[in-house]
Amino acid sequence: MFVIQQIIIDGSGWLVMLCILAGLLYAFALYYRENRYEFSPRRRLWMGTIRALSVALISFFLLSPFFRSTTRNTEDPVIIFAQDQSASLIATKDSLFYKKEYPALVNSLIAALEENYQVHTFSFGERFRENIDFTYSDKQTNLSEVLIEARSRYLNRNVGALIIASDGIYNHGIHPQYALQYLPFPVYTIALGDTTQVRDAAIVNVIHNRIAYLDNIFPIEIHVRGLLCNGLSTSLRVLQDGRLLHSEQIKFSGDTDNHFIPVELLAQKPGLQRYRVEILPVDGEIHTGNNSRDIFIEVLEARPKVLILYSSPHPDVSAIRQTLEAQQNYEVEVLEASAFRSSFNDFNLVILHQVPSKQQAYPTLLRNLNESGLPVLHILGSNSDLNVFNTLGIGLSITGSGNRLDEALAVVDQGFALFTLSDEFHEALRFFPPLFSPFGNYRESLASNVLFHKRIGSLVTDSPLMTFTEISGRKAAIIAGEGVWRWRLANFSRRGNHEAFNEWLTKSVQFLALREQKERFLVKTQNIWNENEVIGFTAEFYNESYEAVNSPEVELIITDEDSNQYPFVFSRTGNSYSLRPGSLQAGNYTYQASLPWQNETFRAGGAFSVLPLQVELTNTVADHRLLYGLADAFGGETFMPGEMDEIVEILRKRDDLKPVYYLEKNYFELIEVRWLLFLMLLFLAIEWLFRRVSGGY
Repeated sequence: MFVIQQIIIDGSGWLVMLCILAGLLYAFALYYRENRYEFSPRRRLWMGTIRALSVALISFFLLSPFFRSTTRNTEDPVIIFAQDQSASLIATKDSLFYKKEYPALVNSLIAALEENYQVHTFSFGERFRENIDFTYSDKQTNLSEVLIEARSRYLNRNVGALIIASDGIYNHGIHPQYALQYLPFPVYTIALGDTTQVRDAAIVNVIHNRIAYLDNIFPIEIHVRGLLCNGLSTSLRVLQDGRLLHSEQIKFSGDTDNHFIPVELLAQKPGLQRYRVEILPVDGEIHTGNNSRDIFIEVLEARPKVLILYSSPHPDVSAIRQTLEAQQNYEVEVLEASAFRSSFNDFNLVILHQVPSKQQAYPTLLRNLNESGLPVLHILGSNSDLNVFNTLGIGLSITGSGNRLDEALAVVDQGFALFTLSDEFHEALRFFPPLFSPFGNYRESLASNVLFHKRIGSLVTDSPLMTFTEISGRKAAIIAGEGVWRWRLANFSRRGNHEAFNEWLTKSVQFLALREQKERFLVKTQNIWNENEVIGFTAEFYNESYEAVNSPEVELIITDEDSNQYPFVFSRTGNSYSLRPGSLQAGNYTYQASLPWQNETFRAGGAFSVLPLQVELTNTVADHRLLYGLADAFGGETFMPGEMDEIVEILRKRDDLKPVYYLEKNYFELIEVRWLLFLMLLFLAIEWLFRRVSGGY
């Protein structure tokens, strides 16, 4: 590394000579014919020199000089090493090898690579993260995320290779070979795990709805697989609270036999219900961890009804309808606004897409909707009549639009606490395209709770892109932009599913459609969480005037099935509370929250369940063909654990793995250098001192 330093001025170089000349002329005029004071020639020379330097330096600063340093840096090639941390690696007979011997082999490989390269280590499974701990505790494996993250994090970097150590089993995300078409560096794979098939009868999956309705029959489909179980039989059972609900015999034929068994169950009581699906072990079966699975179904007494009214057909309407109908939680009716003739009292929520519109104001419809007191979700766009919308009094007005639209990205307001959105949603939101939002001056009511702010280019504005209000007991929300259907497509394009989009929309609709009694102390959480999710709670407290306050402290105690208690304290967020106690083991939990207020203690409680993630135990047979395919697709090779030292030799023989040199330039104005100011002051002080001592003042 070497540094080149330059001083640059805004003008030609001869101006510097003028600055020096100005200093000399000023000093000459002041001291050459100085007769008033008896200065010696030597002292006049010193004072003239100091005055010339001071004037020249001041003149030089009038040219706005700045300093430029050019540094040539060297970056050695980077080798990315990604280690699979999923539980499937230690669910086989080689578990001791991966716990004791294998970490030493990896550390030896990394040490050898570090002699010539930068080595950056990562773990993957449920998520892609830095460093390796060899715990093998991840409940899911997302192999495609390794490729996507490696490309995005090391864009335009001097990367020599990506090394992936895995058993090739993936059960989350899209197929790794379809994740990317191109990588600017090769991929080498280390084939871990055991490809030997053993006798195993497993419950591969149980397909079911999360919601059922009281006294209704709901279906589930059970996928049972038998490996090397030819001629053997097992018994399939479905139980609830130890009570047998369904039983049947299954006989396997062939080395690999799959059975898809439909079962119908009756929802007999409301609330969160737990069902156990299990098969009995077959003779000679070694691994029985995948012989049972628990499912949780919330039984509701009634299904909320959602009405979607639109001014003209739009892809947003289809995206919202598909999402709500796929959840099986709502009855959805979609109509053109002018065709609606029913009563609003039959619905729990109304979604208005660009109603009122520029073509029709729908005064009767809007008046009836307002009188019904139903929650409403407004979606604004290019066809919205903002003048009529501003008269509705739902907490937001937009003026000065002039029929113009902004392309607005969504930025989450960190103070929003009406409900929680997962880290996966926050990550997905970064890649959602902009909405087409009305341009203008946005004015919110004091009752607004902003979920998204608008970001125009790189500027995050105060204008809301989505906000919630509650005025006179009526809930409302506004999405100030059209094009949410593109969010749904972007979610699928990047993740292979609609989970992030579904989470945002269903939680928003659930909040609006839920008719709850106005209690002073409310604690909210989901009824069902996955084992690898971070549990989240929100709480609200209202004083005697039903004003939201968060001055008192809220304590929460979570109790598991073994009566173990875990105390927590809520954090204050805006006018409410939030708590994220972390992940919990699979099981059923109850919670009790307490809040002291003016010699009275308010309490709120409930229950939730954490679902076990068993996908890593469903299939423990390594898929080395996938690893060979990845290496071949991206110009690398595949090695077994005992051959990983060969990777070092292969990389050393490559001619393209060389250090990269690049220039880094830094600029700053010389007037910002404080010691130069002090130097000028020192020159002037010395001259003043000389004149003072000589009687010049």
